[in-house]
Amino acid sequence: MEMNIAVCDDQPEVLDVVENMLRKIPEVECVETYQDIRHMRDGFEDGKRPDVLIMDICHEFNSSIQESKERQEGIDCAYELNQEHPELQIIYMAEDTTIYSQRIFLKPVNLLGYLKKPVDPRILKQLLEIAKERLKQDEKKRVTIMCQNHKQVFYLDEIRYLESNAHRMIIHTLGSEYVCYEKISDLEKKMVDSFVRCHQSFLVNMKYIRRIENKSFMLENGEEILISKSRYVETKKRYSRYLDEVMM
Repeated sequence: MEMNIAVCDDQPEVLDVVENMLRKIPEVECVETYQDIRHMRDGFEDGKRPDVLIMDICHEFNSSIQESKERQEGIDCAYELNQEHPELQIIYMAEDTTIYSQRIFLKPVNLLGYLKKPVDPRILKQLLEIAKERLKQDEKKRVTIMCQNHKQVFYLDEIRYLESNAHRMIIHTLGSEYVCYEKISDLEKKMVDSFVRCHQSFLVNMKYIRRIENKSFMLENGEEILISKSRYVETKKRYSRYLDEVMM
């Protein structure tokens, strides 16, 4: 299994060293490096979704202003990203790993481990081997979709619903929307039983349904998804079966 890795550190020499180490590991397919937290966030918003983020825990920008979203340390950024992308595995880097030993429990993340600077390539490789095993276990929970000329990996639990609209497929996730050009019928085959095709234009993750009404689903976030007349009976059966399985 190949992995995509992102590295964020405000020291360019550290980025160069870690990137060179990563490119020597066969399982690493892609490496993205960032010297600025803001650029990394832009990458996430543009659809660049690494499997593992190696983050300088004390990285910060705009240190001249008071603590706010415009002055954010690596530990804060990692916490916020993990809230949006809970599947993201995080490795912290630090010159002194004891400084943040208490704060990491106040802002918990999906922590894979620590790297002490200067980075030991053997420890880095061992951590990525653990990451690879975790990804293998999660493989059935993920789906790969071609979005805007690049492959995008989604965890099924982060998708609320898929919407077919004017020859485009809109993937509505918990944090954003993505556009692709695959057919909804093809994507339906990739989804697990928790998704129901309630309408020609909608494929819904039943995990996020609050209730079913006469002609629609009401989702937890207040959105309403139409159920076509021809699919209503089967959709209602599927949803009832899903609730029974969840309650067991």
